[in-house]
Amino acid sequence: MPPRDDRVTYAWLLDMQLLPAESETLVLPYSGKEVFERIRQVTRPMEPYLPLSVQEEGFRFNGVVEADEFRLSRKITRPNSFLPIIIGKVAPTSKGCLVFLSYKMFSSTLLFIGFWSVLTLLISLYFFFYEKLYSYGTIAIAIGIVNYVVALLNFQKQVRISRSLIRHTLEDWINWKLISERG
Repeated sequence: MPPRDDRVTYAWLLDMQLLPAESETLVLPYSGKEVFERIRQVTRPMEPYLPLSVQEEGFRFNGVVEADEFRLSRKITRPNSFLPIIIGKVAPTSKGCLVFLSYKMFSSTLLFIGFWSVLTLLISLYFFFYEKLYSYGTIAIAIGIVNYVVALLNFQKQVRISRSLIRHTLEDWINWKLISERG
């Protein structure tokens, strides 16, 4: 039997993410400059004190587009705690560009998840070790797990919607470019 390597055995622990985040890479047939141009056309800075329902029409994202990256979130008309922030970086290639997108939770949502996870853990420890009420401790842990799972599922749903919107934005640009080159 070959010697056991503990680094390999526990490698799955390193790959496991406790905080939800996703990433993807898009291969596009046009330059990074055109990607930024298109993103700028559909992105407006967020007005922090303006009600969501009164915000300017005609754009899809709130955020910042800089020279080498962009940070966006989907435009919404009502509050959504699990909306991802989209961080994009563009790398040129010989036939277009690569767009590296990562979807992460806003820090306020991470604080929400962390607060309730720690609170339910402390409550369960109290019931397990001080009161010796194991059923209450189990209920507290179950509530913490359900809270985390609901947050994770809501985040994944919002990532799917945001991913679809940003892909649609860039694909529309490809179709628009093809039509304008033909006609």
